[in-house]
This record gives sequence, structure tokens and C-alpha cells, in this order.
Amino acid sequence: MQNNSIITNNVLQWNLTLPAQIPQPGVVIIIPGWVYGLLPLGGPGLEKDVWFREKKFIDEVTNFFFNNGLGVLSLSFSTDTDDIPSDAMIHATTHIPNIYITIKNLMKEHSCNLNKSVIFGHGFGVCLMCELVSYGLKPAGYIIAGGVYTDVESVLTQKYFPFKDQNLQSAGIEKYSPVDPDTSLIMKNLGKLLQAVRKGRDKIKLRDADHYLELTIPKRLFSDDSSPSALLSALDAPSVILHGSGDLDISVINAFFLETKLKQKNDSVSRIVMLDRDHWFREMPDAIADRIRERLSGECINHPVDHRFLKNSLIFIEDVLKIRRPKKKMPDPITTYNSTFIPMNT
Repeated sequence: MQNNSIITNNVLQWNLTLPAQIPQPGVVIIIPGWVYGLLPLGGPGLEKDVWFREKKFIDEVTNFFFNNGLGVLSLSFSTDTDDIPSDAMIHATTHIPNIYITIKNLMKEHSCNLNKSVIFGHGFGVCLMCELVSYGLKPAGYIIAGGVYTDVESVLTQKYFPFKDQNLQSAGIEKYSPVDPDTSLIMKNLGKLLQAVRKGRDKIKLRDADHYLELTIPKRLFSDDSSPSALLSALDAPSVILHGSGDLDISVINAFFLETKLKQKNDSVSRIVMLDRDHWFREMPDAIADRIRERLSGECINHPVDHRFLKNSLIFIEDVLKIRRPKKKMPDPITTYNSTFIPMNT
């Protein structure tokens, strides 16, 4: 997709942040949902809107784990401006051998044991988590937050079809259209998009009057041997599935599908569905019309992440890593180590 804020002089980084006074803390490896690009996989909203709502969620989760005495290894993009990483830069970070080596080296360099780590994947971050595990990364457990799709058609229909005019009217929303031109253009061309996806095209161009979009679909994301459905069998350590019942981006039905799929080869799988929480585990209005309005306008980002979601994640991590909490509060000071990720030429 075209982006007016393409960055060429910055790189994405894997950062390992450790508590200052804990010799060998447990580590949470956080993989965000934007690792395969932004639109159209990110749902309604401009690229920049998608980026900031995902970043805010990951920042809240990271700060929570860190403030509870856990090390955090995560992918971040540092810039002092409002720019965002380009899709090309994001796609480069999904070269699995490079990511695998970077994570292993960071953990080893700072005396952190992978056996004392848990991978937290949100949305499409779950797919990258599965790819890493299939390649050889073996942590102690997995957190699947917000689920993951099994094909591109499901992405497009689930994320955009409910917001078409006739469906908005049936939900009680009259004379309301998406606030950004990108979403509007995708809605108008949903049939064309689905047809292009079925033909296996990796780039799709859309134009309407003076507005133009070029959408990128990573082919490997949905190939037969690397689809989420195929890769889930690699998750053979304790796993927890967390999902919001009000998720407008990935249906809560997905949580039950993932549980069934995982239990075929994994004896330790649990599922927690949080009532009336969205894809980022935030509080939602009671009325469906208000939920849709907040999702389309981006207002949902103003709600904080539900503390129960964070607490459930922490309980799982402490249980898997056999962490015993001291009675005193964990120390606040931290030490941060940074490692620059340099994509392999492909």
C-alpha cells in the first residue's frame, strides 16, 4: 500500500528490557499484530491509525509485564516523529532465520534462558510465533491474544463486510460512512479484492477518483504449508487463548476453533473469553451501533486495556515459569539493552 510517511533512515529493533535487581527474570517475547504489514490486514482505518492503536496496545502490555518484574523482548520502531514503518520494512522483519538468531543471541548475551520465557502473540503475531516455533524456538509457553485467521478471505470478510452500508443500517447506524478514504475504497471494492486474493495475486491496486491504494498480501502467510492452521500444531507447550467476546476484528468463534485445533496435539490448552471486550481487550459500549462507531472512528483506542486480561496473562506466565512472588513490591528501576535487527537480503 502507498504510504505518505515512508521511513528510509530508521530500522526496526528487537529490544530486551530487564528488571535491574533480578538476576535471571522470566522473559516475555511479545510479537505484535502488525508484523505482516498494516492494511488491508489491519482492518478499518488509515495505516497511521492502525499503527498507533496497535502500538498503544503493545506498549500497555509491555509496561504491565515489566512493572511486574518480567523481562520483555519486543519489536519496536523508534522515531521522534509521527512517521510509521513502511510495509516493505515490516515484511523484511519476518525473515524467520534472522529473527530466530536475533532472539537467541539477545537471550544468550544477557544470560536469559529460553526455557524461562513465554511468547505473547497478538493477532497476526500468533502466526509469526508459530513460524518461529516451527523453525526451532522453544519457549516454556504461549499466549494467543486475539486469535489469528486461517485465510485472507476471512480477514477481508470479517474486518470489512460488517461495515458495509446495508449492514450498518441493520445495526441501527443511519447515514454513517467510514471516516477515512482507504476504508471507503476497500469497502467499495471488496468483491474485486476477494477475486484477486482467490487468484493468488500478492499486490492489488485500487483507484477511485483521485484516491489510490496499492495493497500487499504476503503470499507465504496463507500458503498450504505455512498457514496458521498448519502451523498451530507446532505449539506443543502450555498455551492459553485469550479473546474478547465483542471483538469486531476476529470473531470470538475463532477462539473455539483454535482451542480445538491446539488440543489435537497439546494436552495443556486453556481458553478465556472476556465478556464485551474488543480485539485489544478494551471496554466497549453496550449498544452494537456505538461499538461500530467507535471501531470505525478509532475512538476505541481511548479505553485502557482491561486489567483482568493483563492479570490472566500474568497468572499464566507465573504458573508456566514457576515464578514465586515475594511479598514486597518489585523494584521499579530497569536496565535496557537494544539490538538492531538488520534484514537479510532476499
